[in-house]
Amino acid sequence: MTLRLALVTGHSEHDALPQGVVRLAAVGAATLVGDADVPVVAMGDAILIGWAFRKGRDQPCDRLAPQEAVAIIESAGRWAIDRLWGNYIVMWKAEDGAPHILRSPITGPAVYHVVGAEGPQGPDSRSRIAFTDLALARSLGFALDRPDAQAIDAELRIPLLRSPTTGLKDVREILPGEIVRLGAPTALPQSWRPWDYVDASRRADPDALRSQVMRVVSAWSGRFGRIQLELSGGLDSSIVAACLAGRRSPWRAITMATPDPDGDERVYARAAADRARAPLFELLLAGEAADPVAPLRHLRPRPGGFGLLAPVDGALFSAAKDYGAEAIFTGAGGDNVFGYLTSAAPIVDALRFAGPAAAWRAAGDLARVMNDNIWKALRLAARKLVVPGAFWPTDATLLSSRFAANPPQHPWFDGASTAWPGQRTYALKLLPIQPFLDGYDRALALPMIAPLLSQPLVEYGLGVPSWQWFEGGRDRALARDTFRSDLPDIILARRIKGRIESLFYPSFDLNRTALRHFLLDGWLASESLIDCDAVAALIDGKVRADGVAVIRLLHLADIERWVRSIIGRP
Repeated sequence: MTLRLALVTGHSEHDALPQGVVRLAAVGAATLVGDADVPVVAMGDAILIGWAFRKGRDQPCDRLAPQEAVAIIESAGRWAIDRLWGNYIVMWKAEDGAPHILRSPITGPAVYHVVGAEGPQGPDSRSRIAFTDLALARSLGFALDRPDAQAIDAELRIPLLRSPTTGLKDVREILPGEIVRLGAPTALPQSWRPWDYVDASRRADPDALRSQVMRVVSAWSGRFGRIQLELSGGLDSSIVAACLAGRRSPWRAITMATPDPDGDERVYARAAADRARAPLFELLLAGEAADPVAPLRHLRPRPGGFGLLAPVDGALFSAAKDYGAEAIFTGAGGDNVFGYLTSAAPIVDALRFAGPAAAWRAAGDLARVMNDNIWKALRLAARKLVVPGAFWPTDATLLSSRFAANPPQHPWFDGASTAWPGQRTYALKLLPIQPFLDGYDRALALPMIAPLLSQPLVEYGLGVPSWQWFEGGRDRALARDTFRSDLPDIILARRIKGRIESLFYPSFDLNRTALRHFLLDGWLASESLIDCDAVAALIDGKVRADGVAVIRLLHLADIERWVRSIIGRP
């Protein structure tokens, strides 16, 4: 659920507020406004917003002691990173009087701020704003309606890399774990970075991992009444189900099935739900083609999730609402935290930290995971040792060359070269899941909790030797061994994932004419961001429209829809 709030400077207590918005607190000369039900804990010049737990005890942090508020300010926010975890925002007045903001690491609520842009009174205004909801920011007088062509190109060219630039001019996202001075373009050095936690000198203990997972899921579980768990029957969501099994308050699991057998995972979801003794609601998707050019329902500061999943998103939310769920739990991020690695980089780490024999075993394990041979694994590892490679891939398909020279950029790239290849691969794999955590509308309406991405688990995983995750030739082997006694054999043995691409292809085939006009007469084309000839050839059938190409073109349509929602063009 979006915590609908905004921190505004230059706002008088006599200024009118939008309907339903109240003044929540003051942060120095800035005013915090938002919905009346936003959970706010204030102490002195510091404010804690959202859901936070205390490290070690995993108890809810429902108040701040005076000395804790002082510690937040004196440490420039680092105290909260080291002592708390959860989905929260901290704001405080620094010693110089400037408002500062910390977004909790990994899964903190998305918060944005305007950097060097005009305020409500014009280009020279000293007003500044940080906000979680674009419609609220606009209602406070900030236009925020100018697309940033270069940032939008990066959204398309650099897939799944959520950087501070948003696609709106002068609007930057405060990324998870970052600490910023309101209106400043860069984060403070006290911000959370994965490289502070990487370590390959100790082997992970399955019992310790199980204890960590159980504790964080239990902590999150205790925050809410009725819970709906989205259960695919994959390893990760099944582990969350196992951790919820002893829960006293009501909860249920929900799974979905497409008409195509590849998207029907009910046999696995049933097994996991039965083992957890949880009721299972089965959602049967109709398979009707969604409209790829329909206007967006919600105004967002940056593009959301894959548009054609909107009917699925709506069905899952309706089910949660009908059930009376106070929160939605998911297994999102399990692949990332439990080390689903398909790179040869961990072989290099094994050689560095455990010697040639360990590297040989790691190469054999990876070969079995990938159903390949050990010599190819060793060859790829040798290449990694000599040429580390780029931190992030790019995809220029259907794009023009206007911004082709712009490389991928992210704050985590600073310092990444100091980590060994396997450690670096594990850490950077935490990034692709970020766009999905709040990308769909149900996450705006209800708290959507991904407990496996909780800060204690991520920091624990960063200290696990990267090759240990696939020992024995099994992906996420450590997690499988850790929860062997909690999961049915059919889940432990599962190696395939469900696929729902069959829902997308009819939308392309039935809407070729609409897509042609929408894209070739749209904003992306007017800004020369797309290769119009290539787009037309794909839509007109002059080149083969395989699954990858269809999804790519539909992604272009999603970005076009988002831009039009921003500029108010139908």
